[in-house]
Amino acid sequence: MAKRKRVTSEQRSQVIALRGLKISYAEIARKLNLSRSAVKRAESHVLTYGTTENAPRKPRSRKTSERTDRMIHRLSEGNRFMTAVEIQRELSLCTDLCLSVRTIRRRLTEFGHNGRLARKKPFVSRKNRQARMRFAREHLHWTSEDWSKVLFSDESKFNRLGSDGPRYVRRRPSEEFDPKCIRGTVKGGGGSVMVWGAMRRDGIDPVHRIEGIMDKNVYVDILKSVMQPYARNFMGQDYIFQHDNDPKHTSALVRTWLSSENVEVLEWPAQSPDLNPIENLWIDVNEAIKRGKPKNIKELYETIENAWYDIPIERCQKLVDSMPRRCAAVIKSEGYPIKY
Repeated sequence: MAKRKRVTSEQRSQVIALRGLKISYAEIARKLNLSRSAVKRAESHVLTYGTTENAPRKPRSRKTSERTDRMIHRLSEGNRFMTAVEIQRELSLCTDLCLSVRTIRRRLTEFGHNGRLARKKPFVSRKNRQARMRFAREHLHWTSEDWSKVLFSDESKFNRLGSDGPRYVRRRPSEEFDPKCIRGTVKGGGGSVMVWGAMRRDGIDPVHRIEGIMDKNVYVDILKSVMQPYARNFMGQDYIFQHDNDPKHTSALVRTWLSSENVEVLEWPAQSPDLNPIENLWIDVNEAIKRGKPKNIKELYETIENAWYDIPIERCQKLVDSMPRRCAAVIKSEGYPIKY
């Protein structure tokens, strides 16, 4: 059976006007290209409701009580990764409720718990949160000139393999980096090419490919042959070197070499990649790899090199100038991961 055509407000007005002129239903139907029954319904509608507009719809009856709403809200608040299907299952186990997944999703939306991709951030221990807070307070008022003396460094592995896929979390817009709403990650993972790189406010240093196993001896060689020559050439003798707390970096061999060369080292809090602006450059390189889709390791490294050397000075300046904001964000989050 064909769906009945809805009569518009304008057509109802025309029907009433024509009926006022004593024109028959059949003639009106022909003039307006409507059926006779539609013309009669249009007239009846105006007489019943006193308007040519559509009749007010009866509000949909709510299928959940306030108590049920509180239960759904409590389950979602307790575990932000709980899906509507899992909430439905939990409710059916502990109550006689039989709600559709669609109804549960509507309630979650009402609470502001919309499904969004969970951000990946490292889990941060209490001890390391305190260290992050301490670092942030000590460096909160460093100026752009202060930060321009710092050479930020890091290693990164790049590969052509995909991740384990996105995961959604129920959260409000303001809870993007709430500890309850982020995916914890641990350091590690495979890769095809590993590189060392460094950046300063005025630009990048050469990216260096690491062959074989990266240990303290290889790291010292990189500091000697790559880091120090470029740092002294572009930053002078009084630069400040930054690296994280990887065991290779904090080994006695590395500490002894840095001390013997009178290299000032910035004390860095553990589990703090979000404080290091070079991490944002690694993201830029990863995006270039996704776009380039290298077919082999040779092409992968070429893509990494090209992406690295294409990074503009303005990008480095903007990232280093964000350090005061990063410190402020760490203090505000009480040491938990921040958005950077």
